[in-house]
Order: sequence, then C-alpha cells, then structure tokens
Amino acid sequence: MKQQLFSGKSSFEALLPVVQRHYAPKHVFLVRGKRSYELCGAKAFMDSLFAKLRCEVTEFFDFEENPKIEDLERGLALLTRSSASFVIAVGGGSVIDMAKLIRFFHSFSGEPTSDHFIKERESIPLIAIPTTSGTGCEATHFAVLYKNKRKYSVAHRNILPDIAVIYPPFTYRNSKYLTACAGFDALSQGIESYWSIHATEESIGYSEQAIRLLWSNLPVAVNSPHDAVRDKISEGAYWAGKAINISKTTAPHALSYPFTSYYNIPHGHAVALTFPFVTGFNFGISEDNVHRSTAVSDVRKRLDRLADMLGMPDREEEIVLILCNYIRELGLSFALPEEYSRRVVLDNVNLQRIDNNPRIFTPHALNLILERLEQRSSFDSHRIGE
Repeated sequence: MKQQLFSGKSSFEALLPVVQRHYAPKHVFLVRGKRSYELCGAKAFMDSLFAKLRCEVTEFFDFEENPKIEDLERGLALLTRSSASFVIAVGGGSVIDMAKLIRFFHSFSGEPTSDHFIKERESIPLIAIPTTSGTGCEATHFAVLYKNKRKYSVAHRNILPDIAVIYPPFTYRNSKYLTACAGFDALSQGIESYWSIHATEESIGYSEQAIRLLWSNLPVAVNSPHDAVRDKISEGAYWAGKAINISKTTAPHALSYPFTSYYNIPHGHAVALTFPFVTGFNFGISEDNVHRSTAVSDVRKRLDRLADMLGMPDREEEIVLILCNYIRELGLSFALPEEYSRRVVLDNVNLQRIDNNPRIFTPHALNLILERLEQRSSFDSHRIGE
C-alpha cells in the first residue's frame, strides 16, 4: 500500500481536511505515550483535532516500553470493546509499534511470533505521529514485539500505517539523552540499510538522504539544539525508516536486542554499543567472507561511498576510533552493566537481522565484536571512575 505523508509545521492543517473528507471517524482509538504525551505538546494538538472531528476517543497507554505480547493482547481487547473505526498513534517507537500491532491483529488472525496470518476483516485506518526522531517506524511495514524477553519482528504489508505525520515541534522538548538514543538509532538504520544485502537503488537513495541529514546534525541537536536542526533530524529519521522498510537492518541491530531485553539499555544506545566495531568489521570484507548473495565489488563501492559521506578513511582501526569518539560526543557511554554476560548476548542475537549483513558473521567474529566492546567498556568505566 502507498502511504500518505504530511510533514512540517503545517502538517496538522493539511491533515485535518483529509481525515474529515475520507474517514470522518466517529470513534478514535488513541495509542499514546504516558507523561510524554502532554510534555511534548501533543495532547493540546490532539485535543483540538478531536474537537474538530467531534469524535469519541478511547485511549490506550498502560503498556511497557518495547511492546510485549501481553500488552498487545490487552490493547486488542480494548479496541474490540471500543468499536472504534480509526486508530491514531502518538508517541515514540514503542507506542507506534504497539498501535501497528493492535491494528493489524484486529483484522488478521495468527500467532504473532509466526509469519503466517489470515485476514478476517478489512483493516481500519491508522495514522502514526512520532514524538521522537529515531525509530522511523511510522514508515515501516514491520513492528517489534517481545515474548519471553526475545525480540520478534512481525512483518506484513498491512502493518504499514496509512498516514505518517512528521511534526518536528513534538521533538523540541526531547531530553539530550533521548535525542542521542533516538537519533543514533536513525543514523544506524540509514548506514545499515546502505550496506545491507537487500539494498536497492531506491533504498540507497533514502539512506543517502538520511545519512546526510543525520551525521553532521545529530551532535548539534544533542549538544546545542535549536529548532532548525531538530527539523533536520526529524526528516532524516523518516528517510531512514523508508530505507529499512526495503532493506531491513543488519548486525548492530541484531546484537542490540539482548542489551535492551536483559539489561534495560534503551534501544538506540544498545545499537551504538557495537556499531563502531561492526562497521570496522564490515570494511574488512573480502571474497572469503562476503555473504553468498552479494558481490564484493558492489559492497566495496558502497562502503567507499559511505566513508566519503562520513568524511572517514576506509581503514578499520581509524573508523572504529572515529565512531567511538562520535558516540561519546553524543553522551552515550560504552560502559556495560555489572551483570553483563557475553553468553546472554550471544544466545539472543537476532538471526534474521544478522543474516542481512554483507560480511558473514561466524561465532568467532561475534565473539571478537563483543570482546572489543568489553575492552572499550573497561576504558569508559575507568574514565567514569576518575
């Protein structure tokens, strides 16, 4: 399906007549954040929108970050009882993913952790309005779901929201840490999409737009934020979402999920932990270690182009150092929690995502990446304790 996009500070003015003319909802099911919904200014905007639509509203916000199957089941039951004909999601990645899953399983039956679904009824419309700049989930046809601490990606073309609204002012009050986590997630998505074995000419175009908007502007948005740079981060995050909607993510995301599930490290920060070491690893690609579906020459060209865009040499150790320093500039530490276990991470790597990586990951390579992270963590911990 083709998604409608409303972007910029006039997006709500353009959205209202479309909703009134094409949907005219009498009852809206609103999936939203908790305190963030009011703090970011979304509540005032949405209250005004609902008043103009003259619709009844049922709200769902009592669920954890990183959507769990139990939360999905409660949300589905509430939507069914409400008889709402329209779903709106306002929040960060977890909120939008939850809304996508609720809307999808309201119309499709099947085990959420499987890949076989049966359509039972027509899907009701869904509008996604992000209040952070990072996940890009407003532009993707998949959603993250956790079951027994294991991450699953539920994918189907009917999961893509009908409408995405990118209204940057909702991100203006995001904290430094949230800006860094969400923004780095978006940057990593753009870069991972660029080297993914599933990259296409279209996804590469989206990736380049995302990388150019995010790489130089993210440190500014974190450390010296102003409205114009926040606007660029919001736009970059959307294009990163468009890119991974085609190519999907790769090894940094595959390795990130256990850090979130078992150690409660926010997703974007978890992605940052291994990103420099995976990037350096990928620059060492050769005929002996390339993914079977990929030509080394093609990947090499993309990696060289990526190095040019980021203003980096194509030498592994220098790349790792530059990226570690970049992440530190965002205020994200590599220090690992005391209860960290390499075995826990290795046992819970997402195999779907790691198989999208252009360079093959052997067990030895995975251990090497985590070993390098642990060395960096020791260095960061020492600095913190000084």
